[in-house]
Amino acid sequence: MDDVDAARNTAMSALTNDRFRVMLEQIGNPQSSGDLVTMGGNADSTVLDFKTALSRYAENSE
Repeated sequence: MDDVDAARNTAMSALTNDRFRVMLEQIGNPQSSGDLVTMGGNADSTVLDFKTALSRYAENSE
């Protein structure tokens, strides 16, 4: 029963986390999910090189 309670607590935490909710909305968008898979952008977005993307990811992970 402890595993079930832990899974329930984790799910509730994810559902109430605003950053997680926004991420789900973004990847739920067909265009965004396609861009994410191909690491591409659309005409409205700024294209980043791989090193810049890694640097920004590292900054946001701290």
